[in-house]
Amino acid sequence: METFTIRLSRPEDIPALREIYNEQVLRGTATFDTEAKSMAERQEWFAMHQNPKYPLFSAVANEQVVGWGSLSPFHTRPAYAPSVEFSIYVHQAYRGQGVGALLLTQLLAEARDLGYHSILGLIAGNNEASLALADKFAMERVGRYREVGKKFGRWLDVVIVQYMLEGPAEFEVD
Repeated sequence: METFTIRLSRPEDIPALREIYNEQVLRGTATFDTEAKSMAERQEWFAMHQNPKYPLFSAVANEQVVGWGSLSPFHTRPAYAPSVEFSIYVHQAYRGQGVGALLLTQLLAEARDLGYHSILGLIAGNNEASLALADKFAMERVGRYREVGKKFGRWLDVVIVQYMLEGPAEFEVD
């Protein structure tokens, strides 16, 4: 069994991060994007995640990036600042090997350390593996948007999962 490490993503990771994401853009429903992201778009996205409040982590095996996880603003309006959204993507060859669980463990710890009060995920209703991962971490299913997306000719639900982090009572809003 391979050993995976989690570390902050580096600029040289961008091509692998892009490849992992674009696989789901073109073949999966983990994202509702429908057009592959260019290198320039992924570089801009990477730059946004250089803000310490919104870290980006790479899962690495044998010096190869095999997955990534990030924290992003949940919403642009200031009152939402104490909550953060997580994303996790794993290379298709490494799914089911615990990479997602390692990334989610890191993201929960990081969100707690950063003082967030709540971490949320938006998961396609047909994504059983991601829903099972959220269940494993005792994330509560707090809602479902019915048929809000359409990809590959079929309607998709989105399940909202949430975990309360017990962050500080006050959160600094930028």
